[in-house]
Amino acid sequence: MQKLLEKKETLTNLKTDYKSYKNLSKNEIKYFYSKKKNKDFLIGLEYERISLDKNTLKTASYDKISKIIEHFASITSWALIYDNDTIIGAISKDNTSISLEPGCQLEISLAPKKSILDIDIQLTKIVNLLDNIAKIYDVIFLGYGINPQDSVDEIEILNKTRYKIMNDYLPNCPFGELAPKMMRQSAGIQVNIDYKDNFDAYYKLKFFNLIMPFVTGLCANSPLEKNKLSDKKSIRAHIWRYTGKERCNLFYKNIFSKLLPSFNLFDNYIDEILDVPMIFIEKNGNSIPIEGDITFREYMKYGYMGFSADIYDYILHQSLVFPDIRLKKYIEIRNHDSSSTKMALALCALYKGLSSINPKKLLKDFKYLKINDIEKYNEIAANKALDFNINSNISAWDVIIAILNQAKQALNSKDRSYLAPIFEIIKTRKTQSDILIDYNIKSAKDLVEFLS
Repeated sequence: MQKLLEKKETLTNLKTDYKSYKNLSKNEIKYFYSKKKNKDFLIGLEYERISLDKNTLKTASYDKISKIIEHFASITSWALIYDNDTIIGAISKDNTSISLEPGCQLEISLAPKKSILDIDIQLTKIVNLLDNIAKIYDVIFLGYGINPQDSVDEIEILNKTRYKIMNDYLPNCPFGELAPKMMRQSAGIQVNIDYKDNFDAYYKLKFFNLIMPFVTGLCANSPLEKNKLSDKKSIRAHIWRYTGKERCNLFYKNIFSKLLPSFNLFDNYIDEILDVPMIFIEKNGNSIPIEGDITFREYMKYGYMGFSADIYDYILHQSLVFPDIRLKKYIEIRNHDSSSTKMALALCALYKGLSSINPKKLLKDFKYLKINDIEKYNEIAANKALDFNINSNISAWDVIIAILNQAKQALNSKDRSYLAPIFEIIKTRKTQSDILIDYNIKSAKDLVEFLS
């Protein structure tokens, strides 16, 4: 009660026209998912890298990173993005952006493209320019899944309003004890793909959930943390399992276990999101902490401190839910360790190929994978990458080979060439983590030299 009174007191000075917000309905939210601008199949990429000071290999300071962003924006004529007075990124006219994660990890987010070649051209241009500018400021951007040297306490969180609110709330929610590591230390690769309609989204979402642990194992690239090799091949993947039970668990078990003659994915996905506790809302330029006091369903029904739910509240709320495969107006495939640009492009090609195959056929071909087993496989993949069996006849390597062969057959020769890094992993039966372990990489210095 005291906490609620304190919140009410902080809101008394906010100038808010309550009447400007109408009550949000579930049908309006369904329309958000079903109303799609792009009829063509497009693919997008979000590529994060760890920011390190070249001289100390500790986390690069915000002062240096912000200067790199300003320098980059001055050359490219991109607009700077601010949170109050803090530079947090830059954006182009086509909505491609660079932005800062909570621990000053730098993310490149490309506007969706039709071809992998288009993604390659733009990504290479941005990465090369950023790397050249970074040299001026003695900064290294590292394609690796977790900060290799600094602990959570050594990394100052970025002065961005939403990050501060998340940092206060997430570590204190159920199974949220590793949220500070997720925010400050981790870096990943996310591939975004289109869906046609409710049915296409249903089958694709189910299939990508089924194969996610195996692609996570394929991309394992974070065995080293705090200058020590751990017993996990993807520390980053393990961290994401403990960033809040309500927002990171595999709640798709609830969606896909329901008897749905119409396969109404939008209805059931929305139901899951509505029952996740809220972290904050943004009204009239102000971020208002909620800190899990109510779910979004309760917010829609009762409002919160005079505010009523609108579609922008929902869009914000669903972006603060972190499943491995997340539904927006496209499908976000999220659980990959950061790595080289070649590996990022390989993942784009892999998912492009898989997305062009009838997902009902894929589900039939991989019918031996079960939704109820996926969370178990996720944890095993974080520990062992692909060195495990799912039964006496099929190994995780067998699954990833089958996945790759499906994608390969669906791609043209140009796109197929981008799969080369994955073919090399399969040929050697060595993920990037396996290679680092074999070479006995035991320090950030060794890692940077090895990956350079």
